[in-house]
Amino acid sequence: MKRQMKNLAIMMCGWMLALGVQAQTATQVLDRASNAYKKMASVSAEFEIGISGEKDKGSILLQGNKFCTKMHDSSIWFDGKTMWTYVHDNEEVNVTEPTEAQVSRINPYSFINMYKRGYDVAFGANSSTYYDIVLTARDGKASIQKAILWIKKTDYSPIYIMMGTSRADVEISVISYKAGKKQPDTAFRFDKKKYPKVDVVDLR
Repeated sequence: MKRQMKNLAIMMCGWMLALGVQAQTATQVLDRASNAYKKMASVSAEFEIGISGEKDKGSILLQGNKFCTKMHDSSIWFDGKTMWTYVHDNEEVNVTEPTEAQVSRINPYSFINMYKRGYDVAFGANSSTYYDIVLTARDGKASIQKAILWIKKTDYSPIYIMMGTSRADVEISVISYKAGKKQPDTAFRFDKKKYPKVDVVDLR
């Protein structure tokens, strides 16, 4: 009798946990993903990106709203205000102060804050290992009209991001994602000393 009661109690706990997961909304999942990210001093990730059928691999270092991303043909540094875009073949760096919308088209992790305003948030086809979340812009003029996010259920880290813009869909598959120590501000700024032959064009 005691064993039956114990088994029943275990089953009830399982049902309650299952119901709790089902009751979690898509917005709450993104809240948890956002909070998990904010608890990390910094994040480094490797990814594969696809745009209009063309694919490339790259890496990104993030800390709050700052980031540095590198691919085979370009590198971008953003310190929260100023952006340096280095096109390797041109040996040129463009310096700008982008808008939040412009940053969101470049930084694949912009969903950390993007979902909180101007988007309807809903579940897609969830799997056993990740949440499939769909963001749909309420404003037809938004730079990103639709985004699809796959958030891992174990640690709320992103494993796939699709951002639909007026020009093309950008797909990003996360290869690795790990927390790191706090980085100096210089990690998110272009260092002219490291690239002495590069022309710097200030477009601010």
